[in-house]
Amino acid sequence: MARLSNEEINAIAKKTSIVDIIGSYLSLEKKGKNYFGICPFHDDHTPSMSVNEEKGIYTCFVCHKTGNVFNFVQEYENISFLEAVKEVANKTGIELNIEFQTTSKYDKYYNALDLASKFYQNHLKSKEGKKARAYLEERGLSEVIIEEFEIGYAPSEFDTITKLLLNKSFDEELLINAGISGRGNSLYDLFRNRITFPIHNAQGKSVGFSARIFDNSNDAKYINTKETPVFKKGEILFNYHRAQNEAKRKKVLIIVEGQMDAIRVYASGIKNVVATMGTALTNDHVKLLKRLNVKVVLCMDNDKAGEQATIQNGELLSKNEIDLGILRIEDAKDPDEYILKHKKEAFLDAVANAITFFDFKMNYLKKDKNLEKVDDVSLYINQVIKELNKTNDDVLINLTINKLSEEYGVSKNVLYDKVIKVESTPKISITKFQKKKQNKDEMCCALMLYYMMNDTKYIEFYEQEISFVPMERYEKIANELLAFFLKYNYINIADFITYEIESDHYEDVLDIIDRNANIELSDAEFVGLIERMKNLNAEKKIEELKQQLKLASDINEKSKIIDEIANMKKRMCKE
Repeated sequence: MARLSNEEINAIAKKTSIVDIIGSYLSLEKKGKNYFGICPFHDDHTPSMSVNEEKGIYTCFVCHKTGNVFNFVQEYENISFLEAVKEVANKTGIELNIEFQTTSKYDKYYNALDLASKFYQNHLKSKEGKKARAYLEERGLSEVIIEEFEIGYAPSEFDTITKLLLNKSFDEELLINAGISGRGNSLYDLFRNRITFPIHNAQGKSVGFSARIFDNSNDAKYINTKETPVFKKGEILFNYHRAQNEAKRKKVLIIVEGQMDAIRVYASGIKNVVATMGTALTNDHVKLLKRLNVKVVLCMDNDKAGEQATIQNGELLSKNEIDLGILRIEDAKDPDEYILKHKKEAFLDAVANAITFFDFKMNYLKKDKNLEKVDDVSLYINQVIKELNKTNDDVLINLTINKLSEEYGVSKNVLYDKVIKVESTPKISITKFQKKKQNKDEMCCALMLYYMMNDTKYIEFYEQEISFVPMERYEKIANELLAFFLKYNYINIADFITYEIESDHYEDVLDIIDRNANIELSDAEFVGLIERMKNLNAEKKIEELKQQLKLASDINEKSKIIDEIANMKKRMCKE
């Protein structure tokens, strides 16, 4: 794996604004010295993440994620630390001509699936793949798109790909667990006589397949790879790895239902599109979407199931405060058909004019109601009020009540009385985020080390006065701080995080920062902490002397130990 020195990494950090980098992922608002935003690492509904530009660190006061700019990108993008360094460098305009080769316990899965994908692609060009190619041409897919989406053909033979991969030294269990082969009386190919669409994770690695019939077979239209260690439908969005950069540029991501819909939209030149994998959106999908920090436009199929999917997915996205638009296509059953009929420009115009999720729900609630009837009007209004009770948007509530009152002649006072205001800052259960309690002495040690991470004068004072911490885990960090200072002749909290990235006590360093990130430094307080450390050191020494006293047999030795204990107690600082 390529390596970078701490000096090189820290040089990148110094040229980087942590606010700009995190701000490219999240909306940040300045409050006092710090910036605040919705934390992407837990189900956050209030701005719980603080970003300190001066110190170059971020911390969440609920889930306690803490670190520097590289840690944030590493965690957010789910990549290695060095890959995060490269990503930050790219965002900052610093050229790093380094390729990072990372290893994963699932590399054998990725390699087997990638090889299978290449085999299927090549087989599409074979004589046996002629009918499959004809079908794709009939669907209007160009050679360029077929190659870009790595579309292939799984031959009709019983075990072609299975034999190939076994001959490449992949074992039977791996092929079964990766969803390539099945086991009956013998191993067999799961995909046969089908067009294959490889599925990739967010990093672009092959994780599975969706395979489609192309003749008049009575078999299922699509079959997908089963759930495997690398393929979980609730975590994958088809085409996300291609669409993410374009979505960031366009500030919008379009979500459709099927892979062919996504391919059609993409082939038309609209590349910021993904598709669900036959399931409703999940919290894991939300994490992927939050990475992009863009508006999401839901474009489900134009049928009753598509309406239900829009409601279900829209509720989840709204709950997670994702900017959301709804596109209901007309005169076509899905985006694939719509673009073939009306072309790219019409679809882009429809995306630009997507309605709000609330407006969609209002239209949806009117369906199958006769609003000339009092009972249906009453039902409709009560359903709308129920939706209003989910929001704390005063403007939306006001406008909706005015509209209902004008359209149906209902008193505004009656409507307002039915609205229950949602708390503007919902309470979050933080039970699962509660940190291990520290006693007073541990808190003092951690606070002293936090001071030392922030200014060299505190390191120098510590070295002159005590040079020892009476708790082993904190003593090691103090020694690391001294080592950093002696090597670089400065201290910076963000750089020290990088320095400790491979240390056994890295988590302790982050814990210290998280617990103390919001304090104001005070020289007087630090002097008090040093005095407390002296007392703790003395107390530890006294305990050791007491043990020696118990073991001593000579009266003179005992007397000497007693005197030493008495003198140490006299020298101890008063708290």
